[in-house]
Amino acid sequence: MVGTATDWDSERRLTAIARRALSVPVRTALAESQIEADTTVLDYGCGRGDDVRALSELGVRVRGWDPVYFPHGERDPSDIVLLTYVLNVIEDSEERDRTLRQAWDLTKRVLIVSTRLDWERRRVVGEEFSDGVLTSRKTFQHLFAVHELRRYVQEITKVRCVSAAPGIIYAFRSDSDRLAYLARRIIPDENWQESHDPTSAVAAIVTFAEQRGRSPKPEEMPAHILDSLGNLKNKELQRLIRAAVDNQQVREGAKRSTLNTLLFLALELFNGRGRFSSLPVAVQFDIRAFFTSYTEACTPVGLLV
Repeated sequence: MVGTATDWDSERRLTAIARRALSVPVRTALAESQIEADTTVLDYGCGRGDDVRALSELGVRVRGWDPVYFPHGERDPSDIVLLTYVLNVIEDSEERDRTLRQAWDLTKRVLIVSTRLDWERRRVVGEEFSDGVLTSRKTFQHLFAVHELRRYVQEITKVRCVSAAPGIIYAFRSDSDRLAYLARRIIPDENWQESHDPTSAVAAIVTFAEQRGRSPKPEEMPAHILDSLGNLKNKELQRLIRAAVDNQQVREGAKRSTLNTLLFLALELFNGRGRFSSLPVAVQFDIRAFFTSYTEACTPVGLLV
């Protein structure tokens, strides 16, 4: 429990503003497909419940809890847990830590933490109090530095975190989910053409090869492509691909994929480098196709330090 109103030195209830639209962190999570119709969501410290109502109207299975406005709300473990502008209004650092741990304990897939940042200091008028500012309305704000917030969430959750946007941090339960998220930000998803016979399946594979700069592996192909290929042997498939591709487009595709891979690895360094086996399968295939080794792929972006 995040305390009761009588435990607080500040008027936290006054920081729960009413919104007509979804909050920025929730809009970001929706745009990046972190929140979808089949996910369960818990808004931990939901304030007046505006995000809960809006997500519910979108068909999302969402619940909210707040110590003031929804003290009897259910706090069940959920795929997504939102901790939206909660930590910055808690004046006691130990309670702040405890609140973050409680939210993480309820997280099954990803915890989304958002806070106000220190560049808003001029807009917060008040006196220094604890490690923040106590306003004339007796509301408290601890304004996080951008890098401070990510380090703080990592320290409490003990997992590598991702900065989705300034003031918005994703903490993933699974490192593979974290890496898959990073890959989607850098490497565009393939739009496979529909196929109903070997000819159309080969045409779809040729398009992939020209866009990616390499032939796809069976693990990357949609089921309808594999089914359409029938009993076509891999050697024959590769011969057909070589005969049909535009080699100039393949070279251009290889350049794009190489640059995308380097950009992904650079971003992975920023968030903490993972093992090769933990990388998304498609990224592993790109590294094997365009570099002699994972070590060589990491060298240009300084990932060996």
